[in-house]
Amino acid sequence: MDGQFVMRCKSGYKPRALLLPLALLLLSGLPAHPCRADSPWSASIDATTDYIFRGVSQTYDSGALQLGANYQSSLGWFAGVWASNVNPYPHAGSSTELDLYAGFAQPLGADFSTRVAYTHYAYLDDPRPARYDYDEVALSVAYLDRLAATLSYEPDSSAYSTLGFAQRRPTGALELTGRWPLCADFALTGGAGYYNLQRLFGTSYWAADVGLAYVYRRVTIEVSRFFAESTVERLFEDQSANGTWTVSASLRF
Repeated sequence: MDGQFVMRCKSGYKPRALLLPLALLLLSGLPAHPCRADSPWSASIDATTDYIFRGVSQTYDSGALQLGANYQSSLGWFAGVWASNVNPYPHAGSSTELDLYAGFAQPLGADFSTRVAYTHYAYLDDPRPARYDYDEVALSVAYLDRLAATLSYEPDSSAYSTLGFAQRRPTGALELTGRWPLCADFALTGGAGYYNLQRLFGTSYWAADVGLAYVYRRVTIEVSRFFAESTVERLFEDQSANGTWTVSASLRF
């Protein structure tokens, strides 16, 4: 999650129409030199046609504008904030997701690294009557910047689905993500995850995505396709991201 962050959009605002002009503006105006490599601070501004999290659309096929900041210590610990406009199930109205996280990263030899992170997920101005804030502890192992496996545990998840409302129950996830450089500045991206909702709704499901990313200086443009098994549609109806295409633009500095 390092370096991802979000800003709430106004009600009804859909940034998908601005993605191409925004990307062209960024590409034409960026300086040739990168940011200072030794700076412990990093940040990003992102726009996407649909904010999808674990196979579930958080914006009902509408756009999201996102920004954030991260501090990485030379000793290995890090902390940051991430935020996004959301319209979570059951479509009660827009709110803001704000994620606060901290953790520690440690290299394991020349090619491998590990990371432990704690994240608090909060929903600001949430029109839903119940509180959906929750916490997560995640352990990741990565090979270079190409492949990572993450095991996460949420002790107090709350969610609403077609099966009803479940509050403050444990859930877990196992996710694999990858990035493989291609020719020039292109890269193939992908990921898959298994999400255990047994204590919430008595079921679990798989979700995945594959994409093509293009990096120019500090700008990344990515086209992705998402997949989710039928359980997601059964639980969250038209919030299922199965078959959804997204286009995203990101500026990192």
